[in-house]
Amino acid sequence: MLGHILWLAGIKAATSTSAISSWVLAVAATSFVVGGAVAALGWRAYRRKSDVWAAFLLAFPVAPVLFSLVVLGVTYL
Repeated sequence: MLGHILWLAGIKAATSTSAISSWVLAVAATSFVVGGAVAALGWRAYRRKSDVWAAFLLAFPVAPVLFSLVVLGVTYL
């Protein structure tokens, strides 16, 4: 949810300024870093045999990271 809100705020800021590419890069980088940190927490939960938390934490960053990849592809390809 937080990743979605961050992406919406970043896209809104990007479309209201002329420097769209820098905002897209900043939000995508933030999304990748936070997604990686949450995935690392999910992996740690998996190793501790906490299956419910592991499933939640490993699935949590999927949508924001996919949104980032799609927007980066559309923007730069």
